[in-house]
Formats: sequence, C-alpha cells, structure tokens
Amino acid sequence: MRMSCSSPSTSQIKSKLLANITQALQADGGRLLILAKPLARRAQIYTYGLQPQTTTPIEKNPIWQDILYTETTNDRAPNIPDPIEPRVRVYPIDRIAEQRLLSPLFAAFGNVGIESLLILPLRYDRQCIGCLTLFRSAAKPQGCRWTDEELKLAQSLATELYLAVMEQRVAQMCSNRAYYDVLTGLPNRLLCSQLLTLELAKIPADGEVLATIFLGLDRFKNINDGISYRFGDRLLQLIAERLKNTFDDRAIVGRWGGDEFAILIPALADRAAVNIIADRVLQCFDLPFSFDRNFANLKTNSLYIKASMGIAIATSRGQDSQTLLKHADAALDRAKHNGRNNYEIYNTPTYHPTPVGATSVAEHRLQLEHMLDSVCAGLAGRAIDDRQLLLHYQPQLDIHTGKISGIEALLRCQDLYAKLINPADFIPIAEETGSILPMGEWVIRTACKQKKSWQDRGFGNFPIAVNFSVKQLQDRNLIETIIEILAETGLSPAALEVEITESIAIKDLDLAIAILASLREIGVKISLDDFGTGYSSLAILKYLPLDRLKIDRSFIRELQANTVDAGIVRTIVNLGHELNLNVVAEGVETVEQLEFLRSINCDTVQGFLFSRPLPAAELETTIATGSYWQHPSSHSHN
Repeated sequence: MRMSCSSPSTSQIKSKLLANITQALQADGGRLLILAKPLARRAQIYTYGLQPQTTTPIEKNPIWQDILYTETTNDRAPNIPDPIEPRVRVYPIDRIAEQRLLSPLFAAFGNVGIESLLILPLRYDRQCIGCLTLFRSAAKPQGCRWTDEELKLAQSLATELYLAVMEQRVAQMCSNRAYYDVLTGLPNRLLCSQLLTLELAKIPADGEVLATIFLGLDRFKNINDGISYRFGDRLLQLIAERLKNTFDDRAIVGRWGGDEFAILIPALADRAAVNIIADRVLQCFDLPFSFDRNFANLKTNSLYIKASMGIAIATSRGQDSQTLLKHADAALDRAKHNGRNNYEIYNTPTYHPTPVGATSVAEHRLQLEHMLDSVCAGLAGRAIDDRQLLLHYQPQLDIHTGKISGIEALLRCQDLYAKLINPADFIPIAEETGSILPMGEWVIRTACKQKKSWQDRGFGNFPIAVNFSVKQLQDRNLIETIIEILAETGLSPAALEVEITESIAIKDLDLAIAILASLREIGVKISLDDFGTGYSSLAILKYLPLDRLKIDRSFIRELQANTVDAGIVRTIVNLGHELNLNVVAEGVETVEQLEFLRSINCDTVQGFLFSRPLPAAELETTIATGSYWQHPSSHSHN
C-alpha cells in the first residue's frame, strides 16, 4: 500500500492518513504525535479509534521518550524494546502486561481492553519528527501479535508518513520569508539543512546520487576591505543570480552564510555527473561581474572573482546529513589549501602535516581532542562525573539593592589530575570538532537542574544564564532540546536566560534572529554578551529580541570617570535604557568601578569584586551569608 498524498494538509493527517494506516494494519486505534516543527512551541497529537483512558499523554512514558529522542537505533537506550531488525525501526509490544516500564499505564490500557502496541517512529537519520502508536484489543480474532508481514508494511507506511509530513513542513518553510537570506533572496542555512534531510530520505535504491557543494569565494575579504561592503553585498547578489541561472529547478542553491553558498543537486546519474556539474559551476566565474558604476580605484565597472568548492556525495538512503555537510566543508578547506579556484570531492579525511617546531603544540591539542572525545563518550553513556565536566556559577547583582538578580553558569573542564583547563584552550577545539554540541546540551540540562534545586530550596527567583556557541546556534534541534530539558527539569522558561556574543550574532544574523525569536516565544530570556566589541553593534540591537545587554569587560577594566571608556560605558547604559533593556557591567573588580557604574544608573554588576565563579556548594554558602555584597574588597582576582 502506498499513500497517495505527498503533501497532506493538517486535516488530512488527522483523518485520512491516520485512519488509513490504522485500518491497513488491522488495529483498533491509533495516535499520531507530531513533534514541534522548527521554531514552533507545541507538539500535536491526533487520535483515531480506540484510545487509552489517561489525562497524561502516553508519549511521556520512558519507552516513547527513548524512541523519540535516541538519535540512532545503533545507540539504543535501555528502555526501547528491540526492533524487528536493525534497519527496520518499528517496535512491537505484543503483551503490554509484560512490559515493566508500562506499569503506570496498565489501568489506562486495561480499562478499554488494549493488550498490544506497535510504535513507529517517524525518523530519518538524527531527525525524528514524531511517532505513530497503534493499539489492538483482545477482541481481535487473529490475536494481539503483530505478524512479520504487518511489521514490514508498518515500516513502509511510517516512511511514507515521514516523507509526507516533512514535505509539508518544507513547503511551509519555502513560503515563509524568514527562511530566506535577506541580501540574496536564496534559501538560508536552516531551510537548506531541512531540504537536504528531505532529499536524502528520498534517494532511491537504483544508483542515483546526491551532491552537496559548499562554494566559498576566493579572497572576498579584499573586495570588502579594498572597495566597500556595499559593493561586496552587490557582488553576492550578482553571484547568487548567476548560480541560480546555472541549474534547473531540481537543484537547490542557498546562502550558507558570509561568502559561502550551498548547492544541493539530487538525482544525478552517477559520480561522473558530479564532475561535470563542478566544472560548470567554476565556469560561472570565467566572466566578470558587471556593476552599474565604475570603481574609482580600479577605473572599471566590472570585477573578476574566483571560487573554491568542496563536494560530498551521498549514494544511498540512510546517510547522515550532518556528516555530509561536515565532509563538504572539509573538502572546501582542502580546495582552498591546494591553490583555490578549484574543487575537491571528499574521499578520505584531510591530512595536515605538523609544522616543524610545533610538536609540543600539536601534542597538547591531540591530548585535548582525546579528552573531549572521552567526555562526549561519557555524555552518550550518561557517565559524566566531576573529573570531566563541571559548572561554576557567578552571581549578577542589582547595583542598588545588592540582591542577586541572576547567576551565570560557566563551563569548566578538568584533566585527569583534577586541574582546571583554560576555557580558551578547550572551547575552540570543542567548537571545531563538534564536541561543543553534546557538551552544550549538558550545560543547559545541568544548569536547569541546579536552578530548579535552588528554587525549590528558596534561594531566590533569579534566572540562570548559559552561554551559546555558534555551533549550538546552528543546531537544528536546539529549540526542541531546550523545550525538552525545561519539561524534564520542571523549570519555568522564564528562569532560563541564554547569552550569545555579538560576534556570534554577526556571523549569521538571520539565523540568530530566528532562533532567539523562538526562544523568546517560549518565555526564555535573551542576553547579548560582550556588547561593544563587534562591527555592527547598533544594527544588531535593532533586530535581536533582547532582555539584557552586557557591557564587555574591556570597557570596565580601565574605567575612570574622565576616560574615553567612561563615556562609552555611559552611552551604552543610556542606549540600553532607551531600548528598555537591563544593562549588566561585566568584569567589575574595584570599588571605584562600582561607584562610577552606580552614578550612571547601570542596573546590574558582575565580577571578582563580589565573587569569582564558584562551585554550586560554595555559592550557596556565599548566598546564605550575603558576603558577596557586604565585604566586596575581600575577594581577590584569581
């Protein structure tokens, strides 16, 4: 059986698809859970036929939670029943009464005569968009057991339903201007990522391949610096137009960010076709790009620019979209390293020889990489302890009352000898290797648990702040992960604050706006860290949804009432208040700095004058005694 509608409306999903699948598999009832789509807040549940009698969704049970949120069936969580075979992701439970984890739901099922279940996750690779649960009662003449033929049909129907929902989602994204780059009008990073996942799920088994191309402009910075950013922007528009005209409607051309474009080409006959496509793209840059006026310093109205490309090829359904993108990026780096104006197709990991004299640096980096890999392995097995990751907490104080108005959670990492590693050493490596994603999720979850514990014990109603890296901001599951953590810990969204730096926001402003707006929708507070150090500070304030503005510590360090820094800090405070933002001064270390900040009506202060970042237990003692405000000069800088 094949479903006829590839892009169903919500009402069709509710009625026709759910009813058809339930009837096709001879079930008495079914539930369809669709997880919150990108940047949305709530999951949707549709029902048909016989249903368990419960006020709490059955999907809150550990069995469903592990099926929904375990990334791959190869790393199966202990609560998940065995699938019928590794590649077929359907989970039959022939007798509910024999599943210990279902004991809280025995009455809900038993009261209506439901005796068996079949759970079908709607999943491709790391992306799970929901699940379908079918129920059978004891009244079925064939009994409750699901046959092998029914399970194979169920897998086929689950795949069709996944594609139907994803095509509907992508169609909705394609009609939403928020998913297009403002400058070029091309699909942005979020939309490109979703389109890639959908195309990978649709790859047939007859030998067709899909090419993912990252295109980076060679020496584009010279144009911005040597002519102007305005002409640089116009050049990006002309390149976007030329790339779009190079391909037919099957290809997807998007702007990945900065001077990088992403090109997704499905349904290629074979690998040889990839080389033909790559040569055609490079030929786009053989002719100059013409402008509507001359460049005074070049005495011409046209410019030549070249490009380098990295290509990754998918040859079968089931390949990982994130790995494919990572391989394309690595191939782009290799193309640039090998002379630019060319392309590389990813085959094996790129090798970079160690420069002469850099052995000790390389060894240190290798040790850190190995340690971070071990940390991530521990996270996957939920085996993190204080010898690996920990959080320290630094209070933020109301400048007028001295009361705690917030606490920032700061990631710390220890080596095997319990020595703290400088965050400036391990965080960039975690960013580069991708370790920052599981580590960042651990930070959010741990901070929320700690905040809930403090809240339940009466330690105050202040929010807890966590820092976001650029990789986290690019994570397509970020919003859903935060919603899940808040629900898991029982913490109110208003008690969580996320901090991003100006430099991160500038890298992809459209993405930052979309992600932060979604966080604001669910009630999470937003703070802009290191304000004043970026290139587009005022422009950022115009677009980002913010609650707090944090003045970079570099302006506070040399702060005296008659210095230029004093004027900058005064201006930032006034600007923040005009925009109804709470203004935080970081790095406050002296009483003189505190008094000046108080005189200009800064709202909040944070720094070693009051407390260094502390483990949770030490901070609790500090909060209980109030020593951070009554004896500020007793804290030394270390």
